[in-house]
Amino acid sequence: MAPSEIVCAGVSLVASLLLCELEKICKEKRKKKRSLWIRAWISRRNRLGASSTLLKELSLEDKEAYKNHLRMTPEKFDELLSIVGPKIQKQSTWFRQPKSARTKLEITLRYLASGDSLTSLQYLYRVPNIQYQFFYPRC
Repeated sequence: MAPSEIVCAGVSLVASLLLCELEKICKEKRKKKRSLWIRAWISRRNRLGASSTLLKELSLEDKEAYKNHLRMTPEKFDELLSIVGPKIQKQSTWFRQPKSARTKLEITLRYLASGDSLTSLQYLYRVPNIQYQFFYPRC
C-alpha cells in the first residue's frame, strides 16, 4: 500500500468513529418528553385533599378535633395565616398554580404537632415532594 492510501484509510476510519460518537450524543440529547406533568391524584388536591375536605369539615363541625389535629383553634389558625400567609405564598403564574399558603401552613403545623413523616403528609395533603425548605418563608 502506498502511504497516501494508508492516510486515506486512517482518515476514513477516524471519520467513521467520529460519526458514530456524534450519533450517540445526538440520541442522548433527544430525551423522551415528559408524558406526565402532574400525577392525577395530586391534581385532585382542591377537591379531595385534607385541606379542602377534612379540615374544613372539622372547623365547622368539631372544633376540638380540629384543635387536636393542628394544635390550635380555627380562629387562631386564621390569625396566624394572616400574619405568615403573605410571606409563604408564591406568586401564581400562567404556567401552574402554586400550593396555597393555607395548605403549606396546615402541613407545617401538622408536622410539628404529630411528627408524622413527610411522606405520610405528602399523601394526606396531596402534595408532591415535600421538603423541609418548602415550609420556610422567603426573607
